[in-house]
Amino acid sequence: MVLWDLDGTIQDSESLAKEGTRHGFRTVLGRVPTSVELAQLVGRPVPVVYKEWFGDELAQRILEVGTRFYEERAHKIPIFLGIADVLSRLKATSVMGVVSSKRRGHVLRELESQQLLALFDVIVAQEDTARHKPDPAPLLLAAQRLGVPTKDSVYIGDQPTDILAAAAAGMRSIAALWSDNRVSRFEGAPPTAIAHAPSDVVAVLSQMTHHMG
Repeated sequence: MVLWDLDGTIQDSESLAKEGTRHGFRTVLGRVPTSVELAQLVGRPVPVVYKEWFGDELAQRILEVGTRFYEERAHKIPIFLGIADVLSRLKATSVMGVVSSKRRGHVLRELESQQLLALFDVIVAQEDTARHKPDPAPLLLAAQRLGVPTKDSVYIGDQPTDILAAAAAGMRSIAALWSDNRVSRFEGAPPTAIAHAPSDVVAVLSQMTHHMG
């Protein structure tokens, strides 16, 4: 089983996500988020982080404004060059899924807009688990729904939280470096393997399968 993160791995949504965050902050708080705040939002569910920072009511207002901004433009999010070909090739031989910290509606609409949704056998999104990456719960749920042992599963993601979640779930991992090529980011969360471009993934998975055998 091959599981994929969505943002920063399949699609290049970071710039739009940041624009939406800035719009929400500017509209509700009268300021823009700091670089530290933006960094802390990567790889975690935004509503959870907002509630930690601002409390329920204010968090909800910022989220609603930022989400509206994002949704109006989400159909324009580009996928990474070569990713569609890799997904199509792997679909012929692998069970595949997406595990994302994003809300289910966003995941489904964005994959559908790129005509990728039909390639996946399971989608695990923010609402499906109480705990989120780096906790292994979302990955374990995907494996459970597909009836695949975690030892036979690989998770591909662009953030240390993805790699930590895979390790905690007993899965192998591939660090997707095509959105940010700094390997140093993974020093505290070493992946099983790395891929510098989507086109590397097929060969990396082949090597993993050989070693697992």
